[in-house]
Amino acid sequence: MGFTEILLIMGIALILFGPEDLPEIARTIGKVVYEIRKATQDVTKEIQGSIDMPSNVLNKALDLTEHLPGAKPPQTPSETEDSQTNEELLTFEDEKPADPLAELPSDMVSYVEKGASR
Repeated sequence: MGFTEILLIMGIALILFGPEDLPEIARTIGKVVYEIRKATQDVTKEIQGSIDMPSNVLNKALDLTEHLPGAKPPQTPSETEDSQTNEELLTFEDEKPADPLAELPSDMVSYVEKGASR
């Protein structure tokens, strides 16, 4: 907005509202603008805090683990592969899968298909 446009708007406002009411209207507009700016700053801070929170939590957790007594330094990928090849892998092939319906009362469970067309 240029200077002439502002003067034109002020002149029209002076004619419409008169010199007595104009200061009160300007104060009210100033208060409204202040409240809107304050609200947008609060929302911006809240959004920025939500964005930064996960990274802050991770950084704090990493700092805590680095300062623990007896903490090991992070392993390189080759060290991780070596430790995995030396360990025995666990398998559950011998174990029978449990029936998920076995824990329910017998009157609630039916192994017969209902409504199946044959």
